[in-house]
Amino acid sequence: EIIVTAQKREERITDVPIAITALSARALDDRKIEGGSELLRAVPNVSFSKTNFSMYNFSIRGIGTQSISASSDPAVAVSFNSTPLVRNRLFESEFFDLERVEVLRGPQGTLYGRNATAGVVNLIPALPGNVLEGSLKLEVGNYDTMRATGMLNIPLSDTLAGRVAGAWTSREGFDYNTFTGRRINDRNLWSTRASLAWEPSDRLRANLI
Repeated sequence: EIIVTAQKREERITDVPIAITALSARALDDRKIEGGSELLRAVPNVSFSKTNFSMYNFSIRGIGTQSISASSDPAVAVSFNSTPLVRNRLFESEFFDLERVEVLRGPQGTLYGRNATAGVVNLIPALPGNVLEGSLKLEVGNYDTMRATGMLNIPLSDTLAGRVAGAWTSREGFDYNTFTGRRINDRNLWSTRASLAWEPSDRLRANLI
């Protein structure tokens, strides 16, 4: 049974009257989806393109933004834990320690406001829980690729828990510039996230990320 928060409340995905695709952390890993541009591998009616300027075009059902200005607004809203991010670079970063990714197709302006003409991509991070756990994942590959992701969840009391997570990627570029004799499009990225969850009762839960 898949639980989603597409309508700002927890519901079974079969009860949501929206064209939606929900991918758990395991589903993302199985499909090797490591960033927003790779969602097209698992989500229907989605395309992604990146220009030489600062703007990308993530379109759903053929509706997107072809503008090359960094000040323009996208037609697909991007949210992190149901919080809209008008100026985001999530599609140039990488996913790590997520609970799931929800992609809503079709206009979602009622619940997500403007810039949701084509749909919404909602990233739901893994929040702190009351179980002591941790994980570490290391990857190596060609082009001197090295990637590490990890997390640590610590219950601090019966009502308080903390979680830290991070990711690091290093890779040489795929392309080679014969004029300069150097590779281009290399990557050297790192990301961190700290979360604190407080649940004093069944009716109140506060998360600080």
